[in-house]
Amino acid sequence: MSEQGAALLEPSAAAAEPITAPAQPVFCLIVDDEKSLRHLLARTLRQRMVMTEECGDAAEALRAIRNRTPDLVFLDVSLERSDAIEVIRGLGEMKFSGQIQLMSGRDLTLLYDVKRVGERHALKMLPPLQKPFRFDVIADVLREAGLSRAAPNSGGKSLFEALCGGWLELCYQPTLELRTMQLVGAEGLARVNHPQHGVLMPGAFLPGAEEASLLALAEFAVLAALRDWHEFADAGAPLRLSVNIPLDALMRLPIATLVREHRPSSSSWPGLTLEVSEDQLLRDIKLVYEIATQLSIYNVYLAIDRFGYAHNVLTSLLELPHVELKLARGFVAGCTEDKVKRQLCESVVQLAHKYKHQVVAVGIDQRDDLQTLTRMGCDLGQGMLLGPPLPKDKIIKMIKIRGGQRPA
Repeated sequence: MSEQGAALLEPSAAAAEPITAPAQPVFCLIVDDEKSLRHLLARTLRQRMVMTEECGDAAEALRAIRNRTPDLVFLDVSLERSDAIEVIRGLGEMKFSGQIQLMSGRDLTLLYDVKRVGERHALKMLPPLQKPFRFDVIADVLREAGLSRAAPNSGGKSLFEALCGGWLELCYQPTLELRTMQLVGAEGLARVNHPQHGVLMPGAFLPGAEEASLLALAEFAVLAALRDWHEFADAGAPLRLSVNIPLDALMRLPIATLVREHRPSSSSWPGLTLEVSEDQLLRDIKLVYEIATQLSIYNVYLAIDRFGYAHNVLTSLLELPHVELKLARGFVAGCTEDKVKRQLCESVVQLAHKYKHQVVAVGIDQRDDLQTLTRMGCDLGQGMLLGPPLPKDKIIKMIKIRGGQRPA
């Protein structure tokens, strides 16, 4: 397998054709026992604005497909500790509706035999590819599968393009404990580092984003926060990191599996916080309760973002297990001078503490508001006064300076 994989060629510049994004995000799963081949194929597909996931064996592939249905599966005949027939049987049982592109260095007779097995399982099998092949043929495969269609021009700033191009990154806004002013956490905020347009804020790439892209963004954020934690910990601050995700992502993504497989092994990892807005959580409190309970097994907790507007259902939200309350900016800003805001903030803090929840005040931009919130016992705070969103490297440098380390 390795010699055949090494012989696979990338497309020449002369053979390249204009690349257009599909009208809906296309997702391909690459199932092959050779990692270098998977990476080459994934890179070629991403250049054609196709999102990818890679697997090396049948069990891993079937788990991935249960979590997220691909439009097209690139399937090698021989896999790690398994083979294509095992994958085909599993896909048949799932009644998989996507298409399958077989590929192998074995003879074509075997490839067509495997194709016929897939067809007997009522699967949509494309004509097999025999290795080695030039990666130019991937354009033909996508056309054959009906997955190479044009999309409206987004000006190069779409979320889908950022996902495919690998331009997404997280900036982190510090979270401080108000009583001690110690850095205890950070909220990961998505940014696009575009090769032509520079750093883009969410307003430039989120409007009009498709549901699949928003789910992919949420998955990226969770995995990035789990990965980035190591760098903060190595700098001397094992921070509690948080990311924003929509309710649909909380319900549809295999977050427990993602955390189980990618969480830091260090005993100092304090867990991960997922921030979901108050209005979304109210759609299905019972299901959210179940999800929150399951996630707490893996040290993943919920924060109720923009808390405080749904006065008539506050008790239902407060009864959710293992949650943190993020007091909305609209109540925090100016709470010193505005008596109504101040009383509401104080009521939320007292009520939250009664239910043993912490409160994070969002939007602390004035020193007098900081002092007011500290006096009333608010636990944590975020805002421009305490620290703006910063690139990960700047947060790490700040941690090292505060800890007395020499910045790298």
